[in-house]
Amino acid sequence: MPSINSPRRFVYASLAATIFIVYGSLYPFAFHSGSLAAAVHTLFLSDHVHDQPLSGLIANIALYTPLGLFCVAAQNDARPAWRQLLWATAMGATLCVCIEITQFFDAGRITTLTDVYPNVAGTLFGALLALPLTRWLDQRVDMDSPARQIAALLLLSFLAYRLFPYVPTLDLHSCWRAVKPVLIHPSVHGFDVASYAVIWTVVAALLADLVGRGRSRWLIVAAMLAVITAKIIITHNRLSLSELIALPIAIVAWQVLSTMRRARAGGALAVPLALVIVGDRLLPFDWQPIGHDFGWVPFYSILHGSMAANTQALADKVFLYSGLVWLMTAAGMRHAAAGALAAAGLFATSMLETHLPGRSAEITDAVIALGATAVLAWLSAAPAVARAGAERRSDRPRAQDTFNVAE
Repeated sequence: MPSINSPRRFVYASLAATIFIVYGSLYPFAFHSGSLAAAVHTLFLSDHVHDQPLSGLIANIALYTPLGLFCVAAQNDARPAWRQLLWATAMGATLCVCIEITQFFDAGRITTLTDVYPNVAGTLFGALLALPLTRWLDQRVDMDSPARQIAALLLLSFLAYRLFPYVPTLDLHSCWRAVKPVLIHPSVHGFDVASYAVIWTVVAALLADLVGRGRSRWLIVAAMLAVITAKIIITHNRLSLSELIALPIAIVAWQVLSTMRRARAGGALAVPLALVIVGDRLLPFDWQPIGHDFGWVPFYSILHGSMAANTQALADKVFLYSGLVWLMTAAGMRHAAAGALAAAGLFATSMLETHLPGRSAEITDAVIALGATAVLAWLSAAPAVARAGAERRSDRPRAQDTFNVAE
């Protein structure tokens, strides 16, 4: 259990990560009768039932990484590091073994040790990441600030989407395939340019909350170079000429927005981001008079099909919808109103998608927006504990001093 000084929110975050893992691992909850002994026997004798593809391996590791990170962050800092690691890894191992055994009774699921290994590895990786990260943040960054916590979460979801599948390669042919679309038969689409420009401007605003408004003006350029370089050396990624054209547009846009007051800048950026989300969901608007069914089961499409594509799509949705709610609250709206407005808009576009071919019209997007709003409201309501060092640094943002000029 966490100490008094340890953020209790990490305990709830660990619980939320556990619920997400259980839901994603046991859906559609089509249970049948069977023997517990047979389930355990199947688990320990089926470690080679199927070959794990690289995308599935990465997804299984990534699924349990937040659990390991949150479990360590929720513990008493006075505990030895090895105990924190052992406790977090044991929690992850126990959870994944229980889930694998339960999957024996779930139709359509496979019980195998092939999934246990990367799950435990993901938990351990998250726990190992938490130790230096939490210590560095305690020493260098005032992460008690809700503004920084929210910015960090949104930036992580952005990187999770843009850098998937996170596997670097030194193969020159793979690097050539990444830059080939820009050099050979390049194509530019107006909506893509606008979309990338808006998204990168939102990233710049998040960086301002994380490191300060002044630093963000040059750090956004470094972030752009880092992400583009990473996309070249990460396997299965492709560069886009539309994005490269959008980068200088986003830089100029942020230079202007960073001089505005909070409400005005938030509103000026929320409107184009909302338009990007709507356009991405509905364009090209190929309306069909006869629509298909609407899905009322949350995350149905994400839990079916390609694990790699669905993982990337989920990270993209979390970033876009959280970013929209964050900007609306920066413009002066309450979290409840911003979340309700975003969810209503997503629900409306999902209903329209029932008449668009190739679209998965379902309740998932509205649910993601509401969940993101709950997390943002929860973090914003937490009291910010200002450090003496932060008070002496005017460029370091506090909970209310973010990317705008102080009001």
